[in-house]
Amino acid sequence: MGKNKNYERGVRFEREVVKIFKNAGFQGLRTAGSHSPYDVVIWKETAESKKVAYVSFIQCKTHKIKPKE
Repeated sequence: MGKNKNYERGVRFEREVVKIFKNAGFQGLRTAGSHSPYDVVIWKETAESKKVAYVSFIQCKTHKIKPKE
């Protein structure tokens, strides 16, 4: 039995988020299977000293947000 479509859609979205940030000069990874409050971690190092200058923890959601009435 395969994994469900919601899981597969979520994994694809997380990979796309990492790819977008990598194309913008960041490094990143998915926290696959960790069940943590975040799904993706991205960071950027300074060019001159290779020290981390920026870190972000991202939670990815694929469901549609219903507008408030």
